[in-house]
Amino acid sequence: MEFKSILKKNENWIIALLTVALLGIFAGINFDYYYDLNDDVLMKDILAGAYTGTPEGHNIQMLWLVSAGISLLYRIAGSLPWYGIFLCACHFGCLFLILQRSLSFVETFCGKIFIALTEVLLFGGLFLEHLIFVQYTVTCTLLGATAAFMFYTTDITLSARAFIKKNIPAVFLVFAAYLIRSEMLLLVLPMICVAGVAKWGSEKKIFTKEHGIKYLTVIGLILAGILIGQATHMIAYGSEEWKTFTTFFNNRTELYDFQEIPPYEENQDFYEEIGLSGSEKILFDNYNFGMDEEIDEKLVGQIAEYAGMHKSAQDPFMQRVSESLKFYVYRFTHGPLDTGSDYPWNYAVIAGYFAVFLLALPRRIKCGVPQEEGKKGYVKNGLEVLWKLIFLFAVRTLLWMYILMRGRDPERITHSLYLMELCILAAMAFTHWKILMFRKTKRLSGFLLAAVFGVLAVVILPSSIKLTGMQQKVREEINAPYIELYQYFAREQNADNFYLIDVYSTVEYSEKMFENVDNSLDNYDIMGGWACKSPIQRKKLESFGIGNMEQALKDQNNVYFVRKISEDMEWLSDYYEGHDTPVKITLVDKVAGAFEVYEVRSL
Repeated sequence: MEFKSILKKNENWIIALLTVALLGIFAGINFDYYYDLNDDVLMKDILAGAYTGTPEGHNIQMLWLVSAGISLLYRIAGSLPWYGIFLCACHFGCLFLILQRSLSFVETFCGKIFIALTEVLLFGGLFLEHLIFVQYTVTCTLLGATAAFMFYTTDITLSARAFIKKNIPAVFLVFAAYLIRSEMLLLVLPMICVAGVAKWGSEKKIFTKEHGIKYLTVIGLILAGILIGQATHMIAYGSEEWKTFTTFFNNRTELYDFQEIPPYEENQDFYEEIGLSGSEKILFDNYNFGMDEEIDEKLVGQIAEYAGMHKSAQDPFMQRVSESLKFYVYRFTHGPLDTGSDYPWNYAVIAGYFAVFLLALPRRIKCGVPQEEGKKGYVKNGLEVLWKLIFLFAVRTLLWMYILMRGRDPERITHSLYLMELCILAAMAFTHWKILMFRKTKRLSGFLLAAVFGVLAVVILPSSIKLTGMQQKVREEINAPYIELYQYFAREQNADNFYLIDVYSTVEYSEKMFENVDNSLDNYDIMGGWACKSPIQRKKLESFGIGNMEQALKDQNNVYFVRKISEDMEWLSDYYEGHDTPVKITLVDKVAGAFEVYEVRSL
């Protein structure tokens, strides 16, 4: 009896854990986990020590506190794939927390199983691609979305002290999300604020001392966490060298992510004014700006500012508003047969809005007080939930318009916005469902909603599995020549050489998280990218006796240039000609039928 009592007491944890384990086993058997982009691979290399030879806490993309923690794990046990373990633990841990909290709303064992399977199938159908091809931006949002879900589903009748204590995990999740990807957390923070306002607005009496303590303390703890994370980051990056690079990094991000580099011929006067020749400007086009030491934060900032003015003149603000609004409506309302739609995420979110509204209409209890019956009660209940849904939809619209007008809407961002919205809607739905007064109404509505989302999950899951499998196959085919290239670099006869790689020759590569883990120092680097000109890149180059790329490539006998066969070579010889140092470029090797290795020597 005692054992059965323990099982009954902990059944929510057990069911959630087993359900998450089933998803993990299914994913592990059928797929390999990948870092989604070559950017993620570089982040891992920096943390693991493969980039500089020592695990680095300055990961550039993530805030210092979490980077330092992961790099410390690599220092302790460098052969383990700690960064991959960390990201996957965040994903499965968040799913577990959402499942466990969801099950607390269900009384019967069969109902718990039904809800757990529905949620994990829906999560798999929507999120499988991001679960397998991992990107830290999505991880950040999942942490924030889980925090919003846990906060909103906290029992509203708890005392201020108990409410605050119950939300410590949510505060920690927001803190971790900010450390992982501060820009993304700040983007979705307005939605988290909507959840907070809606929760507070559900109180019978809103402006009381206890409610002020209850909600403002949670908000204060979240802000304190963000300030701690930002303060430690600023201290860690407080040297003049890092401050200069941070300015360069921000200007580079603005230029490449949000602007278009103006062509040289049409804007020659501007480029000559800032001291940039045509052969030097090509380094911005092919991203190999690491070649030129004169390209600094000021120069990149000038080009970014000019590109912004150039773009505004060609694309007026109101025109962008109109075009972005049409695209936004199209993406949100169209289905699986329409190119460019956000299916199935949009269908899940639309269903979520209807579910929340319909669950709020029946006679129910608010904060222990029975509400009015009949039509008057329905209207009052409807209005009470309607403002919350309108508020959420208005904020999501503003966020979508912001990213669409900025011209930066990859799936890792758009799917993240949907994920946050869906978790908030799910939290609202569970909260309204819990306070339905009549048992029959509660059971029927719960069954119908679980069935609707279960059917949606069953419909989209097969295509999600198929798509993920196809992507993995494509990645394996793309990666094959890259793996051979990196094996070529690591050969004993090449170990003392250093290889500078054309940036756009590397963009297609991604890497498996848990297979053939090798965190030894790499004897190659790309000639641009977001880590270019950073203190850690200079540290890497110095460890191979390289002061700067331009001189090393033409003067050092063990430094070579690598590019994909399809890439153009004229830009390199033109660049050296423009610097009055003509060179002879000689093909010395071919690798995997896809790459060429060149020797560059001064004439």
